[in-house]
Amino acid sequence: MDIDIIRDRLTPKQIKFCVLLVERGDELSAKECAIQAGYSEKAAIQSASNLKQIPHVAEYIRELRNQEEKRYEVNLHRHLKRLDQLSKGAEDKGNWNAAVQAEKSRGQVAGLYIDRKEIMHGSIDQLSREEVDKLLTDMDKKLTIEGNFTVHDEETGNEILEKNKK
Repeated sequence: MDIDIIRDRLTPKQIKFCVLLVERGDELSAKECAIQAGYSEKAAIQSASNLKQIPHVAEYIRELRNQEEKRYEVNLHRHLKRLDQLSKGAEDKGNWNAAVQAEKSRGQVAGLYIDRKEIMHGSIDQLSREEVDKLLTDMDKKLTIEGNFTVHDEETGNEILEKNKK
């Protein structure tokens, strides 16, 4: 049913209650929405409960929520446009890190970046002693540091300059 037709069947207080419940229902209780819509404070809990059970009120609330969802719906075009706005706004303010991040996010959404992840199955417990030794030897070779570095002798406090040999 058309939202305007449903709205025409409601009183101004009912309409205000529905709008408050949808727009501010995350901040206000149904009782508070009823009070702000003009219902008696003493009977606000009962009024809110009764209102939600009236078919036209319930339908109007559903239609308002559907409109709200459509307004904030995320789709590719809207998402890319918003990221572009954020990027340009950050760039205009000289916030280059935020601008680059927004552009990178746009590229990810557009599929320009591919994240590769490799998942290896198994554990070291399943390897033989020889396989573990070989892996450790290979890792040690890869971790060799080239160039100059300083070693501190903890006993004397002296610094010893050493150079790695290839």
